[in-house]
Amino acid sequence: MAKFYGIGVGPGDPELLTIKAAKILKEIDVLILPESRSGKENIAYEIAADHINSAAKLISMEFPMVTDKKIIDQAGKMAAEVVERNVLAGLNTAFITLGDPSIYSTYHYILKHLSRDVQVETVPGITSFSAAAAQTNRSLVEGDEILSIIPATSSKDLMEKALEATKSAVFMKVYNQKDKVRDILKEFQMTESSVLVQRSSFKDSTVDYDIESGLARDKQYLSIILSRKES
Repeated sequence: MAKFYGIGVGPGDPELLTIKAAKILKEIDVLILPESRSGKENIAYEIAADHINSAAKLISMEFPMVTDKKIIDQAGKMAAEVVERNVLAGLNTAFITLGDPSIYSTYHYILKHLSRDVQVETVPGITSFSAAAAQTNRSLVEGDEILSIIPATSSKDLMEKALEATKSAVFMKVYNQKDKVRDILKEFQMTESSVLVQRSSFKDSTVDYDIESGLARDKQYLSIILSRKES
């Protein structure tokens, strides 16, 4: 029976694609590629390209980068219809996503609209923050400490509540949120213990231990900050 696969392709370095993901990609019949807007390069595809079945049908579907969940949900519903049609026709179908499918991925907007007739397998991938921690030889969390994964797009109030209860933090979605992140790091005296990693594991990745200068540089969508309280 055909199956739908949600595959995490990792943070950027093709060598960080898992063996399982590579094996499945070589066997698929249909591959759905998420696009934030038509015509934009697909980073997930570029990472996995060497392992994708050359005979697979490629279908690009737009998932707009907007805050309106109704719009994203509608995109997921449309993609789910395509998935269901292909899987029920006997074609193994996959959706690829950066990092891991369970973390801030449009993949779950597809899952929620699939019928129970579709068999699903989710294939985990290495996260950007795990790659960034490895790249900087940094421990994310130790002993019984709490690690918080904080989207910089969330409200300042929510970010403060998370930091009050945590020792170590990962700030994701830093793009376009540099002022808010800079302010909250200062508020919790975490600036000096933070590192900004852009395009983690890519060949052109940059690492800034000076958060002020790093955030002042040109905007980069694939940016995260690793931080912790020293006291």
